[in-house]
Amino acid sequence: MSRAWPVPGIEPEGTLAANARRILAVKIAEFYSFAPVVPVPAAVEPLHDMRIAAKRLRYTLELFRVVFGKDGERQIERIKAIQEELGEIHDHDVRTALIEAELAALVAEQTRDVGSALAAAPADHAAITATALRPPADDPKRGLLALLGRQHAARRAHYDAFVALWNGYNAEGMRADLVGLSQTPD
Repeated sequence: MSRAWPVPGIEPEGTLAANARRILAVKIAEFYSFAPVVPVPAAVEPLHDMRIAAKRLRYTLELFRVVFGKDGERQIERIKAIQEELGEIHDHDVRTALIEAELAALVAEQTRDVGSALAAAPADHAAITATALRPPADDPKRGLLALLGRQHAARRAHYDAFVALWNGYNAEGMRADLVGLSQTPD
């Protein structure tokens, strides 16, 4: 997980609004520093780090609601939607890794079993090999492979939804709206 960016220039004697805007400016920059990974579906860790940056941005907006008002509420909803899609993507990435690890362990176990059977029965190598190549209907690999396929399909759907949100919000000027909230009013 990436570390939060430090916020320079916080003034203990300054106003809540001035300090909130300083914090928000850093959180916006941190969040948008991940923009280059948006078009890279395989960027597992950077997309997760982007989710964490989105949380930090959202929580900043929520903490300082009194400063950012109605415009801040709109940004909270946008960031929350992005964060949720990124969270779904991460959940699928974690489940995929777990399924792949289980499959690898199962294949290793089955390979050892076939090797032991081949070593113990030198006359039946062809039959043992043929049996290993045609696993039974109740072989757990079948279910794990089906589950793995569903995880990849669901992740792809959430990734596509995330990219659509990202593109839509950017077309609506989300970044400019956020930056506007972080600037000192006239």
